[in-house]
Amino acid sequence: MQLQGWEAVLFYVLAIGTLFMGVYVVTARIAVHSALCLISTLVNVALLFILLRAEFVAGVQILVYVGGVMVLF
Repeated sequence: MQLQGWEAVLFYVLAIGTLFMGVYVVTARIAVHSALCLISTLVNVALLFILLRAEFVAGVQILVYVGGVMVLF
């Protein structure tokens, strides 16, 4: 699958955002900030799945992981 145009730009923006938020999850000193950044990271991963045309996996990612993190926290 070759990404071209806006798909490539969106992929790189989401990938860089996911990396930065993943680093901030580990380095955050406040637990609430860490949980919110973890949710943001998981949503970015779900958006990457949508970009790969795997909508079911993206939906499961949102419902199971993001919902589980919010309930657990």
